[in-house]
Amino acid sequence: MAECNSMTMSSGNTYNDNCHQQTAVLKASLHLFDDIELGPNVTIADYGCSQGSNSVMMMQHVLKRMPPSSTASLIFEDLPSNEFSSLIKLLPELCSSNPSLKIYPSLVPRSFYESVLTPNTVDIGFTSCTIHWLKRMPEIKPPTETVEEYYSKRYARNAPSAKEDFHEFLTYRGQEIKSGGYLIIGCLGGFTKEELAGSYKDATVIRHKAVFKAVEKLVEQGVLPQEAVANINVPIHDRLVEDFLSGIEELKDTWVMEKYERKLVSHPAYYKYLSIVKDADREGKIAAAKEYAGTNIDWILAIMGDMLKSWWLQAGVKEDKIDEYYEMAKATAKDILWKEGPGGAEMPMMYTRLRRV
Repeated sequence: MAECNSMTMSSGNTYNDNCHQQTAVLKASLHLFDDIELGPNVTIADYGCSQGSNSVMMMQHVLKRMPPSSTASLIFEDLPSNEFSSLIKLLPELCSSNPSLKIYPSLVPRSFYESVLTPNTVDIGFTSCTIHWLKRMPEIKPPTETVEEYYSKRYARNAPSAKEDFHEFLTYRGQEIKSGGYLIIGCLGGFTKEELAGSYKDATVIRHKAVFKAVEKLVEQGVLPQEAVANINVPIHDRLVEDFLSGIEELKDTWVMEKYERKLVSHPAYYKYLSIVKDADREGKIAAAKEYAGTNIDWILAIMGDMLKSWWLQAGVKEDKIDEYYEMAKATAKDILWKEGPGGAEMPMMYTRLRRV
């Protein structure tokens, strides 16, 4: 049986500092909360809270609609390996900024691919940019495949396990969320063939590949051992629209889809990049491209930086060299990305509000 996925976002509040695109994704979903009737005693659960900045934003959006003297139980769930300490530092302000409410936050260090809460206790469940993470680690990149080849085959390899994972996620949430309660999902999806044939580029894959090309380059230079590229197996899956909708349809006796929409959500730094290059000279355009590429690499490494370090340790890299090589890989990836072009900006997101039957 494949190893369970215990990978988490990069530590040291790095994710909170760089999750601007995930914040944009979250903001695009907040209207789905606005016509939900809130009683005087509400339990809200965020499945996959990470380091908490976006989770707290979502909770605040709901709390501000609650009448005075209401009670709110706020549940923040993520893997046991998650850096909850960053989230904990945000909770006092969340509570103090809502003085008319009685707020009771709690942390649940468990995988959302299992039962994590008492049955029939949750009024509103929420998850954003999380369920593309697989329950188990996928197949490691074969040594005969390049990074390009590995990514071209990733969807077909991961689709069966991703289908099973989504079914489990919805089933467990169906046990925990009350009848008449809600589950709001923001799910990272894949581009359509038509979009990729047009003007769109798969930003997430472009950022991933830039990082792994950088690692391969350091291997070629003899900085890292060959084994450092042997563990490339990022446990994510970008579902297609039909995968997402059919997965919900399979549990139609549990869930009613009240709303669904698909949006392409850009990284905020992309708009800054466009505004600069519009009237810039050649040097200005190069500087803007480098800055935008740097932001993109910082973004992806805030997600998977600690994964890289753990793989290198397993490959035999000495611990006292990890940070030095990591900075070299980061700089190399930024150089690769800006030279290849600014890359994509958009993440295809599927949003839905499900009501528990």
